Amino acid sequence: MPRPHLTEDTPFLRTPDMYQIESDAPITEYSETTLALIATADNGGIPDGANAFASVGREKRGTVQMQLFARINPETERFEEVGFRSHGCLAAIGCATVTAHLLRGKSFEEALAISDDNLLEILDGLPVGRKYTLGYAREAIKALIGDFYIREKGYSLAQLNEVLPCNSLCVECLLTENCSLRDSRVDLEMKEAGELDD
Repeated sequence: MPRPHLTEDTPFLRTPDMYQIESDAPITEYSETTLALIATADNGGIPDGANAFASVGREKRGTVQMQLFARINPETERFEEVGFRSHGCLAAIGCATVTAHLLRGKSFEEALAISDDNLLEILDGLPVGRKYTLGYAREAIKALIGDFYIREKGYSLAQLNEVLPCNSLCVECLLTENCSLRDSRVDLEMKEAGELDD
């Protein structure tokens, strides 16, 4: 069976896990490698037994650009399986599938060390106007780990800040209008202040 191939004539990508927006860069600006990774992505969706979730992106008609779901071993704190959903440009979809692939088998320390250069090398580059999606991928990794610490380990805000510090005024945080970890931090702060019920 021939491999799927995205071309200039391909209609917009629309599946339950990948939804390409209409205001994307021209497909000719994406590398063949990126297009092949998207066309053959096998890690879309939520893995069985997922115990961590991340959602990051920028508001566009009420949508989120990138979601990651993971099954993390609570004893070893290693990613066993990772899936994604992405609603955005092909760059966001490509970053999501590559990030999900890269996280498998990694410790939290190894996951947090994933860089823009690591992603760009695998994707064989991205259109200049779409490189902000690399920041979404890195923020999604942090949010996935933070969600695990809160959901599985029951961390308080102080414990979370100790192992996963947050600079809410950093460039990535400001560009990422929608961040599930930022929302979780606010919820923790409100609960600890007695302003929000469990």
